[in-house]
Amino acid sequence: MQSIEVSLKLSQLAKELGLNLKGTDCNITGVASLNDAAPGKLSFLKDSKLLDIALHTSAEALIIPKGLSASFPCPVIESDDPYFAFIRISSRFVSHYPVYSEPALSFIHPDATIDPSAQIGPFAIVSPGCTIGPNVLIHSGVKLMENVHIGKDTVVYGNTVVFPGCIIGQNCIIGANTVIGGEGFGFHFAEGRHHKVPQTGIVRIGNNVEIGSCVSIDRGTFTETSIGEGSKIDNQVQIAHNVIIGKHVILVAQAGISGSTTIGDYAVLAGKAGLVGHIHIGTGATIGGGSVVTKSVPDGRFVVGYPAIEHRAWKKQMASLARLPKLSVTIRRILKREQENAKEK
Repeated sequence: MQSIEVSLKLSQLAKELGLNLKGTDCNITGVASLNDAAPGKLSFLKDSKLLDIALHTSAEALIIPKGLSASFPCPVIESDDPYFAFIRISSRFVSHYPVYSEPALSFIHPDATIDPSAQIGPFAIVSPGCTIGPNVLIHSGVKLMENVHIGKDTVVYGNTVVFPGCIIGQNCIIGANTVIGGEGFGFHFAEGRHHKVPQTGIVRIGNNVEIGSCVSIDRGTFTETSIGEGSKIDNQVQIAHNVIIGKHVILVAQAGISGSTTIGDYAVLAGKAGLVGHIHIGTGATIGGGSVVTKSVPDGRFVVGYPAIEHRAWKKQMASLARLPKLSVTIRRILKREQENAKEK
């Protein structure tokens, strides 16, 4: 996303969100943090911890918690969730990076169907059977192989490759250098060597999914690898064949998911978390950073460690490990005393 120059009335922004404006109406030309806010900028106060800064801010206006009583130096919008309101307003002052089209430098097969409002950058390849919906942005160097479908308002950044038959929903963001639908890592050992298992499925990505840069999502062996609606995937994540990811799941950088694992709605995998294959992560479960999960995790559980266990049990283990050096000294003293007593007898 990039900032754009636009001026909006504070009263208009408050009305759009159904929020209450206190003070004089003004023009808002952008958003900023409390410390960086300048005239024309809208900022927010999440709670009273930064109240002193907010009372001396140079911001044109503030979004504050509902019911907070103070003499602010500017008009305010009241909200039950100031940060969420700030995020929603921020979207009015940004746009996707532009696509610099040069049809002569791109290859678009005559059997592809492209909405007139879609934009395709130079050196992109759109293969036969592809369908590209309204307002889609395809940046330079993207390669769409045969029969790829991309829904409206989706953005695909540079040098991404989408393999045949894959389906990307509406309003998605696909980061640069990502591979969707590549070969799954499937082999069978027989007769003294590894034999490749054919990978003939696809990847299906739901609406409103965001995928970072350098992400690899392997296609299903025979059916689908799928990413549910609203899920967000950070940079450098590996998703293997036949993985099923639910709705509104968070996968943080360098997480790795082995084949045929399923992840329930609203689950979270922190950075570098790893899952073995053929297990299930329950709805709302959280996997701690750097953890390795070797068995299924029930709904709502928080697990951490290698192998991953309940967070409370892990904390007890860590506390016990911290006491081991002192305990070791005590044990050595006891053993020495027993040996001395044995010699005296």
